[in-house]
Amino acid sequence: MIRFVKYILLLCLVMFAACQRGTRLQRMSDDKVAKELLQGVWVNDSTDMPFLLVEGDTLYYADPNAVPVFFKIIRDSIYLLGDDTLSYKIARQGENTFWMNTATDVLIKLHRSEFEEDQLAFTPQTEPVTPSIIQEYVEKDSVIVYDEVRYRGYVFINPTHYKVVRTIYDDNGIGVESVYYDNIIHICVYRGADELYGRDIDKKLFSDYVDADELAASILSDMDFTAVDADGYHYRAILTVPESAASRYIDLIISPQGVLQIQAE
Repeated sequence: MIRFVKYILLLCLVMFAACQRGTRLQRMSDDKVAKELLQGVWVNDSTDMPFLLVEGDTLYYADPNAVPVFFKIIRDSIYLLGDDTLSYKIARQGENTFWMNTATDVLIKLHRSEFEEDQLAFTPQTEPVTPSIIQEYVEKDSVIVYDEVRYRGYVFINPTHYKVVRTIYDDNGIGVESVYYDNIIHICVYRGADELYGRDIDKKLFSDYVDADELAASILSDMDFTAVDADGYHYRAILTVPESAASRYIDLIISPQGVLQIQAE
């Protein structure tokens, strides 16, 4: 018990320190001259591809999933103040040159774009790129007869405006925030003509079964029918962490009495 209390206190101190750091950076004055010098489109020296667009206090990446982020330049570092606070040391800055060291100590060399068409690399797409994540309304139904009783189950996957923000680091150690949207899934089960069970499911239902950090980074991405047996009507919920191979499967069982049971892996 004492060890657990110490762990909670340490966790609170770490979170408090992180919040204090973000608040302190918000209050600090940045280098207006350096920020003005950074305005415009910047191209990677190694690939000759557009890399950054800077407009005012906002930095944009050429990644279609990347979230625009507020930034400051303080002393010899650039700070990105998004969902996470990221910082990179500035190695060199001039009118047409910007070099910075990443979190993995890789030197990224950028030069100012000379071509207007490079601006097109930062035009947002109509649909975000979200592989393996359902981000649209989907209906699924299943019919099965068990013990001479006809069961029918419905699944309605409804995208929401609840954001899940993920910071992804590339091979060079550049952290890019990408935004995804969580789902609420309605399930409805009929036994014959009678409704056995119906409710909206969101990922908060699984807060007692999944670590809080993992749950916050996950999307309730899908719900599949698996079986009907003496225990009831079975679904499998899928929680997926975007842009990763991490998925968690949680079984939902609706008993013959219409009571929901949860069985986590």
